[in-house]
Amino acid sequence: MAIINFERTSFHVDAPGMFTTVQDSGRVGYQQFGMPVAGPMDGESYALGQALVGNFEPKGSLECTVLAPTLTLRGNCIVAFTGADMQPTINHVKVPRYIPFLCHAGDVISGGFTQCGMRMYISFSGGIDVPLVNGSVATHTKSKIGGFYGRPLQVGDTVYLHRVSVTDVTICRFDDTLHRLFNVALYNRGGRYCHEPFRVVLGAQSEAFTKDGIEAFGSGLYTLTERCDRMGFHLKGPTITHKIGADIISDGAVFGSIQVPADGQPIVLMADRQTTGGYTKIGTIITPDLPRLSQLPVGDDIRFHLISIEEGQYLYKEYMSIWQQRMDLARLQHRYIFDTDC
Repeated sequence: MAIINFERTSFHVDAPGMFTTVQDSGRVGYQQFGMPVAGPMDGESYALGQALVGNFEPKGSLECTVLAPTLTLRGNCIVAFTGADMQPTINHVKVPRYIPFLCHAGDVISGGFTQCGMRMYISFSGGIDVPLVNGSVATHTKSKIGGFYGRPLQVGDTVYLHRVSVTDVTICRFDDTLHRLFNVALYNRGGRYCHEPFRVVLGAQSEAFTKDGIEAFGSGLYTLTERCDRMGFHLKGPTITHKIGADIISDGAVFGSIQVPADGQPIVLMADRQTTGGYTKIGTIITPDLPRLSQLPVGDDIRFHLISIEEGQYLYKEYMSIWQQRMDLARLQHRYIFDTDC
């Protein structure tokens, strides 16, 4: 077992990737003041990354969209890659996701275009050191709040990490020519699971839609359009018809709520959603299905499956039980750190 003290480590942004922002668990408790939550699109991958590097409270990490950044470290730290498969590398050597690695001053962290999924998370021991805004470092780019000056990373940026001490860890040798590491217990889901229907609980405003409109929503095939970002996913498919109109007095908006404007095409509200919305909401995607929704690429097909509130509550309890087991495994994994320099 070893004790490692990480001093004031930083990294230099050699290439920013397509859209890389600092995110933590989000700005919770301020929506009534008009402050968006922000936070990770894929909360599972973010949280697993935090546990793998030994951060037992949510800290700032990098959310990378489609293309990984290239970073040069100026100091030592522990790094883990989770989420989408962007073929992450350390010093041009491909490394697996869901495994913590010890990196050294001068090491280059990089990757390529995603092979599966849309968002990869790079987590660092101690977390990214940027100013807190309402208790969070999450970036909300539309309002230029949080993260690194409220914007995605750019070439030439220097970003610092918090000082941290890591205890009771074992440093293991990593040699890609000798073996292939693969964390079966924590590896992200893929294949058919990603394309199963997204389960939806209808809300009170579902009464604003016709019977045919609700049937079209529950049985139709929708496509994720190019109008998708951290704020909302615009879908295209069968028209969801209203009884009278689409406008309501604005009320609260949550992650996974599905708005239907006058054109009858649904919009799923995501991490950077507005705090309130003035379109009717037909329902909300349940929490267990949101991580895989966030990883869908443009052009993928989406189906919805309507369930009751009681079913949703049961599925949530089941999901949280399994999720706790995965987090416990990640916390155990963080004690075994692989060093590419050994």
